[in-house]
Amino acid sequence: MLKAGMSIADITPAKGVQLAGYPHCPRGNEGVHDRSYASCMFLDNGEKKVALVAMDLLYFTKKRVEELRSKFGFEIVISVSHSHSTPMVSYVHEFEREEGIDVSDEYTAELMEKTEKLIREASENTFDAQFATYVGRCGAERGVGGNRRERGGVADPSVNVMCVRDTEGRIRGIYTCYALHPTYLHAENVLVSADYPGYIRRYLSFAYPDAVFMFTQGTSGNQSSRYHRIGQNFEEACRVGTTLGTEIQNCIEKMEFTDRLEINVKHTEIDLPRRKFASSAEAKPRMEAARQRFQSLKNADYITMRNAELDMFGAEDLYYLALELEEGETFYDKQLPCEIQAVVLNDTALLMTQGEIFVEFGLSIKSESKYAKTFVVELSNGELPGYIYTEDAVNDGGYEVGNSIFAPTAGNEIVKAAVKLLNGEK
Repeated sequence: MLKAGMSIADITPAKGVQLAGYPHCPRGNEGVHDRSYASCMFLDNGEKKVALVAMDLLYFTKKRVEELRSKFGFEIVISVSHSHSTPMVSYVHEFEREEGIDVSDEYTAELMEKTEKLIREASENTFDAQFATYVGRCGAERGVGGNRRERGGVADPSVNVMCVRDTEGRIRGIYTCYALHPTYLHAENVLVSADYPGYIRRYLSFAYPDAVFMFTQGTSGNQSSRYHRIGQNFEEACRVGTTLGTEIQNCIEKMEFTDRLEINVKHTEIDLPRRKFASSAEAKPRMEAARQRFQSLKNADYITMRNAELDMFGAEDLYYLALELEEGETFYDKQLPCEIQAVVLNDTALLMTQGEIFVEFGLSIKSESKYAKTFVVELSNGELPGYIYTEDAVNDGGYEVGNSIFAPTAGNEIVKAAVKLLNGEK
């Protein structure tokens, strides 16, 4: 008989703790719009146990994951929602510190205590359970999601849902993976918020009042609302969260539950190829040109201006990363090698990888996986120093390419390792 445990903890930061996610923008929060949570789903089939943790955070480091894993005797997966109106528990570049951006040590310590307690509560308070998964769809046809680098570009509209219910039929836990940056709130927002995943949680709390909701990111490195949103505010976050909430409810109503659950967890770590950087002397004039172009377009339409701003951010990152590497910066190594983890649950596989990954790689993993339902979850068990982008993106440049220390072939290495792990290839 399957045993499951669900737990939830409030991880809302105190007033003043910085919100993360936008360059050159130290934002001490001025209050709370909606609270932030960490949630845990614990599964035990009598032979194997696994705890899945999801947090309303921008990033969470590999080192912190390892610290938490050392306290338990079963498998643990930690993923974040990537909301840009929550804190990050991560590393900060020196050039960011000079701008006033920092991580709160006090908040991080409290978060670690709460997360350890969260996992313990879920694992020690289990109930007889049934399990099910389903994959729905919600995309551009409903004004949600899409490619942020190209209007109408490659996207993944799959709504990946996993549930546990008790023997009385009450839904007790809902785990969702969806590929879309939570950036309906931009840098001018100074209130703590989970962004659109918070509105999914709110909707589902009415539909399933006994359930703990968990949100994780699909491969959304180049996925955002840029070409589909009708505003960048709480109202629009509400529209999208509610729309996704209705689709998740549709998925749950179609599920076929079982009390038999096979659990198999596998890990691998891989080194990723790094790019060859231009010198800082070569990168500096390109940065200055990008800054001038952005300034010249400040009165342009919103999309043109935003794209120019991101091009500027990419050029700035290329310059500052070149400087750091010339000065021998080594904190990148704390985030590497890249861990890839597969959690197989009956006919469904969760493929976890560190970092922000372009959607093309997630779709490739799904297409080559032997599991019909494969959820590819990024920003799991740590971040990476930069995006995993496609070779096609190199010519177009932009923020994601400029932000990364990796070569454009890094994504293919992740796909190969992921497929090998999923399919049991030697």
